[in-house]
Amino acid sequence: MNQNATAVDGGPAVPAERVFHYMLQNRAAAASGQKPFLVMDNRSLTWADTDEQVNRWAHGIAACGVTKGDRVLLMIPSGIEHVLIWLALCKLGAIMVPVNDAYHGAMLRHQVNDSTAALAIVAARHLPAWANLAADLPHLRQIAVMGGPAPDTPAPWSWSDAALLFCPDTTPLPRIVHGHDPMAIFYTSGTTGPSKGVLYSYAQAWTSAQVPAEWCLPEDVFYMFLPMFHVGLSQMVGLVLLSGATMVIREKFSASAFWPDVRRHGVTITILLSTMPNFLMSRPADPADRAHPLRHVIIIPLPADLEAFKTRFDVQIATWFNMTEVSVPLRSDGFSVTGGTSAGRPRPGVTARIVDDLDQPLPAGMAGELVLRADTPWEFCLGYWQNPAKTVEAWRNLWFHTGDAFRTDDAGNFYFVDRLKDTIRRRGENISSFEVEREMESHPAVLESAAVAVPSGWGEDDIKAVVALKPGATLTAPDLHAHLAARLPAYMVPRFIEILAQELPKTPTGKTVKAALRATGTAAAWESGGKT
Repeated sequence: MNQNATAVDGGPAVPAERVFHYMLQNRAAAASGQKPFLVMDNRSLTWADTDEQVNRWAHGIAACGVTKGDRVLLMIPSGIEHVLIWLALCKLGAIMVPVNDAYHGAMLRHQVNDSTAALAIVAARHLPAWANLAADLPHLRQIAVMGGPAPDTPAPWSWSDAALLFCPDTTPLPRIVHGHDPMAIFYTSGTTGPSKGVLYSYAQAWTSAQVPAEWCLPEDVFYMFLPMFHVGLSQMVGLVLLSGATMVIREKFSASAFWPDVRRHGVTITILLSTMPNFLMSRPADPADRAHPLRHVIIIPLPADLEAFKTRFDVQIATWFNMTEVSVPLRSDGFSVTGGTSAGRPRPGVTARIVDDLDQPLPAGMAGELVLRADTPWEFCLGYWQNPAKTVEAWRNLWFHTGDAFRTDDAGNFYFVDRLKDTIRRRGENISSFEVEREMESHPAVLESAAVAVPSGWGEDDIKAVVALKPGATLTAPDLHAHLAARLPAYMVPRFIEILAQELPKTPTGKTVKAALRATGTAAAWESGGKT
């Protein structure tokens, strides 16, 4: 029988239709159902255990009146329960709305009200943020509290104990979901305006997980520490579901716990984002750096000194480009990345172009906006939730506009240049902040960096560089300026340099908040040829 189909109640095979929880049911019922699927600390669930517990959560949530198409908010820790509750909502056809656990005030109010959800499942430690908005959440009717007692204070909604949603009923639920149905609303970071809700289908989730699933074998152990309020939840859990592997979960990335976890759990494959590789490289070298089971690492984007990372830790590297709105349109050819900065090439089923401001294609070597199409229906997002104007804007001329500047080479490789909104205009030249940052991070003392535009006083931009140093490292602004002057054209060398005593400000998904760095101006910065 095809792995994407299973017999139901003795009847004919029912296709999985690119739906994850059908795949879970299929694998749970197979001979491999007793294999570990989810592992966290000292807890381990087999595929069969997982499906049974998902059913228990689904029946309990259904008892709250949740049906297909209803939105349910989640503000709970990343972990096994997060996976179980997500899959339980999938079995009901409900739409998960995961909320960033750092949000409060206006950002939290916007997402709760925009989703119009009536039920929220919230960790006890986050309740004060919700209580502070009690008069401003008109759609909310019930909060189920996880990890603590439900308050007895009056509120416009009813309080309940989330543990009561984990009911005894383990019977399978009817198959009512199709690949084109919405699975979740993932909100964008909102760094340039109110966050938009990306309406994410089951088929998009399935397709987004297929690329890494091709790189993962049933005997692999995948290490997951990405925040589960982000699209990484469905993509990373999905790759394990599709490949039949095992997932080890940590609530948050920890550079100090990374290698102990890898060795303890026999981890063979993982993913590193943003500055995570730099944090691992900044730790003291150890003779045991190559003595571990990890062999494959997906890194996005590739670090400035890729070969040093590969050599020190004896791993093979893959990469890709993705956004919440699409489904891994660009990827490397497996774990064969040997150098350079390419984000890969279009995967089968995706057409990618680099275009100018009028959506006209540009030749290789010229930077422009990356636009995308998928050959198969439902593989990109269903649009922005309750925001038709932004949906039309993103899909103008029948292409999805990424807002990212890319270029290609003659071999068809795609190279990220910058976010279009972060491009700096100086002395008549368009400057990629990404390229300036790459050269800053080539300095052995720099942990992470950002280049942002600041007013020049002459109608264009000047460049402010902001860096954080590796633990124990020292570096002066003039020395960094000299390092960059030797590597960059003069018009790309920052005029202002600020060295922070702490990490750069970030969204909880690890993206640097450049708006905050622009807003602080240049008063605290060293100026080339000027003040110190």
